[in-house]
Amino acid sequence: MPRILLLAALTVLTAEAARRPNILVIFSDDHGWADLGANGADKDIRTPELDRLARDGVRFTQGYVTAPQCVPSRAGLMTGRYQQRFGVDDNNKGPLPLEEKTIAERLKAGGYVTGQVGKWHLDLTGSKRGDKGVRLSKDHMPHAQGFDEYFRGELRQFYASHDLQGRPFADAPHAVTDSRFRVEVQTEAALSFLDRRKADAERPWFLYLAWYAPHVPLESPEPWFSRTPAHLPKERRQALAMIAAMDDGLGRIRRKLAEIGADQDTLLFFIGDNGAPLGGAWNGSLNLPMRGQKGMVSEGGNRVPFVAAWPGRIPAGAVHASPVISLDVAATAVAAAGLPADPALDGVDLLPRLNGAAAAPRTLYWRWGSQAAVLEHPHKLVLLGDRTRLLFDVTDPAGESADADLLKQRPEVAAALDRKLKDWAETLKTPGLPTSFDRHHEELFATAGITKATQGVGTPAPDEWICRNGKTERRDGALRIIPEGTRRAFIARTGIDLKGPLTIVLKGASPPGKGAVSWRTEGQSDFLPANAREFEWPADGQETKLMLPVMQKVIHLRLTPPAGGNQAGLRSIRIMGPDGEKAWDFSAR
Repeated sequence: MPRILLLAALTVLTAEAARRPNILVIFSDDHGWADLGANGADKDIRTPELDRLARDGVRFTQGYVTAPQCVPSRAGLMTGRYQQRFGVDDNNKGPLPLEEKTIAERLKAGGYVTGQVGKWHLDLTGSKRGDKGVRLSKDHMPHAQGFDEYFRGELRQFYASHDLQGRPFADAPHAVTDSRFRVEVQTEAALSFLDRRKADAERPWFLYLAWYAPHVPLESPEPWFSRTPAHLPKERRQALAMIAAMDDGLGRIRRKLAEIGADQDTLLFFIGDNGAPLGGAWNGSLNLPMRGQKGMVSEGGNRVPFVAAWPGRIPAGAVHASPVISLDVAATAVAAAGLPADPALDGVDLLPRLNGAAAAPRTLYWRWGSQAAVLEHPHKLVLLGDRTRLLFDVTDPAGESADADLLKQRPEVAAALDRKLKDWAETLKTPGLPTSFDRHHEELFATAGITKATQGVGTPAPDEWICRNGKTERRDGALRIIPEGTRRAFIARTGIDLKGPLTIVLKGASPPGKGAVSWRTEGQSDFLPANAREFEWPADGQETKLMLPVMQKVIHLRLTPPAGGNQAGLRSIRIMGPDGEKAWDFSAR
């Protein structure tokens, strides 16, 4: 009897080892690190289903993507290779070459049925600047890159292999129009794919679900919007509602997995495709406490919500603080499916690391536009063109800030990372590192406080006010703001350090018009659209009084004069708060 029991146990263990998991990869869109409740960065975010997923698996506090932009980030995820190796460096460099193997193609060759739902974005062509719109190439849609079934689309128009009831289209890819809220439609398409798996429960499957949220255009979907705090800016409420819709969708999907008996046999990843944009097209999401945003190789641009779960195979409730990257999804999926390792993959199999195996230190790389970076925990070297080099300790609470730059203190670390970054860049389809730096990118880094304002960004104004997109002159008893180029000039001042509410009194020295004020409070790494107001710029000799409805300490202020003139000016600025005031008089000779 003992021998029979031993043989039975060995048979069960062998079957368990041979069972290949289903693999579900969920990618959200422009989803900031702060907007995962389990990360504890913002009290307003509510993601109970995502938090439950983290409790059932592992939350990666340093989870990265390969680019701070949609197309290259998705190309890196889908291939498991740095997208610069095959030339998809940015949104203008698509589509994904057909010769590149996707996760779907690798798993399909191993017997998996494969499905895609939502934003694909790897079939865009003709997207160079100056073109009249982006065109879709059906030759590069999901069915051409390893997906058996698909419901490809972002907003209202989709191209599908099956309808939402599971019936196949004879003329696939078939155009489908659905005017409902995008996340609901995409969730239903994912559920439909899972329902179709009941007919062949023994065959493993791979599903890539790419929700188009909280990316703009923002919407106010119900019932989620009504549940958001009414005092928040509309954009923030819309982002919270759209994220809540994804969160509910995750709950529905996990319940469906249990219904079809796949909940214990599914490896699930949830990852954001890049950080939230914080500029004029703010989508309401937040990257706190990281600095920077979408379009920057800073932590705010590339560090994202990142969670994985696989019951019984990944420790439940774990928090993984070592760097991981979206490239690891392909390598992990290949290993979990029992397929041979491929040295062409740039990621690593995460499963041994998550189960306690010793792992060698990792080096992660980025090159996007005029920016490049390399991370070897805990040090990160950032290159802005060929003239700015910055070194940070990403575990330092000060984060990536001009005051936290370690380049002078640790030159040997910077030199070693610089060599590795240059060596990596030489392996890419277009070799080398950026040699010039985009003026707009320079502005983003200075605004985020990652670099100090320089002559290339703005010229120092009298009394330490900085002018961006122009210059200032002290003339005729006033501070004159003179634009340079096409961007709107403004003056800015750090070190305000006054607790709100604040009253600002401006005395004008130019014709009146619509001006703007914006501010950054303590703990905010970037200017948010919610922290901005328009006002009537005071006429020459007149005063305008502005009230800033903020209780926190204001640390950074911007004043933007009316557009379209080069004679805007101020004779004085006075800022008053409950704990003190600061004033600048430009009329004194």
